[in-house]
Amino acid sequence: MVVDDHPIVHLGVERLVEEATSVQMCRGARTATEGVAVAASERPDVVLLDLHLPDMALPDAAAALRGACPGVRLVLFTGDSKRSVGQTAGLVGVDAVVHKDNACAVLITAITEVAAGRRYCDPVISSGDPLALSRREYQVLERLAMGESNAEIAQQLRLAPNTVKSYVQSLLAHLDARNRLDAVVKAQQAGML
Repeated sequence: MVVDDHPIVHLGVERLVEEATSVQMCRGARTATEGVAVAASERPDVVLLDLHLPDMALPDAAAALRGACPGVRLVLFTGDSKRSVGQTAGLVGVDAVVHKDNACAVLITAITEVAAGRRYCDPVISSGDPLALSRREYQVLERLAMGESNAEIAQQLRLAPNTVKSYVQSLLAHLDARNRLDAVVKAQQAGML
């Protein structure tokens, strides 16, 4: 299923899917609201979701689609190749990211991969890991996920407590998290843990 406000995108995806015997397409939608209704009735396995829809921001659209069709896999389908796209995709927890300029080469692969339960990121967008953390930030994040306090993390990693506090603050900002628990949840949703 395609949720995109540009009719030419729907036609292009239909053409690509016609050639792939492993993929079938249901009717699409031009707004997130319409997409939620179609997903609830058609029950697609995979939804291609535009980054910029006229009626809803990506996080809200993704949550609404998942609510309407539990278990649906989401592919962010975008013309934007900024590094922030990968970060946004990771934080929202989409299963794949495909750049529209590269769709002819990778779209069917991305759909097949996510339908099989794997993740996919278009090489056009993933020059480097968009959610890359330093080795030390990742170590602190792992310890946060284990429920350790700053003092316990400091002891385990042989760091000063204030240094750990700085790493935690950096992680909160990096993940756009409200608190430690939110950081862990967002990191898990992004596949970082």
